Parts: sequence; structure tokens; C-alpha cells
Amino acid sequence: MTTIWRLFLLFLALHCSYAIAQSQIVIQLAKPIYTDAVKQQYIHKILTKSFAAVNADIIIRYDSQPMNDKRIVEQLSHNKAITLAWLSLPSQLSNTLVKTTIPIYKGLHGKRLLIIHKKEQLKFKAIKNLEQLRPLLAVQQQSWSDYDVLKANGLSVNGELDYAGMVKALESGLADYFPRSALAIGVELQRLQQTNFVIAPDIMLQYPNDYYFYLSKENQNIRDLLEKGMQKIQQSGELEQLYLQHFGDVEKQFSLSQRHIINLKNRE
Repeated sequence: MTTIWRLFLLFLALHCSYAIAQSQIVIQLAKPIYTDAVKQQYIHKILTKSFAAVNADIIIRYDSQPMNDKRIVEQLSHNKAITLAWLSLPSQLSNTLVKTTIPIYKGLHGKRLLIIHKKEQLKFKAIKNLEQLRPLLAVQQQSWSDYDVLKANGLSVNGELDYAGMVKALESGLADYFPRSALAIGVELQRLQQTNFVIAPDIMLQYPNDYYFYLSKENQNIRDLLEKGMQKIQQSGELEQLYLQHFGDVEKQFSLSQRHIINLKNRE
């Protein structure tokens, strides 16, 4: 009887483990190219709270290799290495995927500040419109969302350099400015604290730029759970609390409301 009882307990344990595994949803995310702890924490909390709100048991894992946006879209479209991603996509790309409907960053990602060499502050202080900015050279990688927007608005952009190359170009005067979102620029400047870089005074580029969670069409059920969960935490006020907790000080820190805005058209 002892042996039979032990076998029964083993079978029961295996059965329970299998049932738990079956009820869990594995959310595979792309490993970020550049680590931004605040943004990663924010996204992680939105996902965990949204799925918890609909009683979905999830496990969040990260792919072993970093991916740029182009690679991420390709993986999502073919339902391969990752389950979902948070992106800002033009309609021709987003039509191949399914997405949630609540903007993740409330448009803050479309507010762009300019990293410049500190000796160029007076030059940038005089800039008030696109015509004055167009003769100057920006650096931005072609795979980044800003690149097409800057080019479409007639701005000069070098998109051929890697990150280290962009930093060197800005330090040496071969490039004039490096646009970064208001969400990311604080972390960016900490990373570049050994340089002579500052934020260009008074001005800010701005264009419509909303991020959503995107999934393959094969994962419509996961999208529906996430959407329902996000709706719930939005209604409860938790989503707003998360936003304020992680980004509430950005407006004040960089005096966004006091800056002269240069509006850009988006890619649509």
C-alpha cells in the first residue's frame, strides 16, 4: 500500500503541476537594446496588473538577444520569438498585427528634447522654427522611430552611425544635435555624464507618437485579455497612478510646458 500510495501522490503532484502550467500564459518579451530601468518597470507593472485584473496567470520572460523595432515587428508578424511588444507603428505595419487601444505613455514619447554640445547653447537658443533647424545635422539610427519623422519634415539626419559613433560625432562637432524623448533623456544624460553634453535650451520638438502593445493575430486571445485588464486598471485609477509614479516628474524636471514647441508631422 505504501508504494501504491506514493505512486498516487506522485501522479497527483505531476497532474497538478501540469494543470498549473496549462493555465499559465508565458509572455515572451524582446530583450531591450538599451536598458531603461524606469520604462521597463513601468511596462512590467502594467502587464502584471492588467493580467491580474482579469485573473490571468502570466510568466514574463525576456528573449536572450536584443532586438531593434524592425526585428521585433518581423518576429511578431510571424508569431515567433516574442509574444508582444510596445511600439509606435505606422498604419501599414500595424495592420498586420493586433494591438491594445490605450496609449501607454499618454503622448509623452512624442516630445523630443535635443542633446547638444554645451558650447552650442547660444546657437540653439536662437532657434524658433523648422527653417532654422534644417541646416543643422541630427544623429539618429535608421531603425529608430524618430528617423523617418525627422526626414519627412525636411531635417538633415545621419542615420548610418551606431550609438558610440553618434556620441563621437556630437562631441567632435560633426553633428549638431541628438533628439531624444522626454521619457528617455534623463537616463541618456546619466549615461553620457562624462561628456560635455546638455539639453538645448528653450525648444522642444513635438509630434503625435502613441505607443500601444502589439501582438500577432494568432495571439488575439492574449490581446483581448490584456485589453480588458488595461481597461479595468484605467477605470480604477491604477493606470494613472503608475504613470504618475514613473513619469510624473518629467514635465517639471525639463520644464516642458515652458519650452517653445516646434511641431513636426508624423509619418502617417
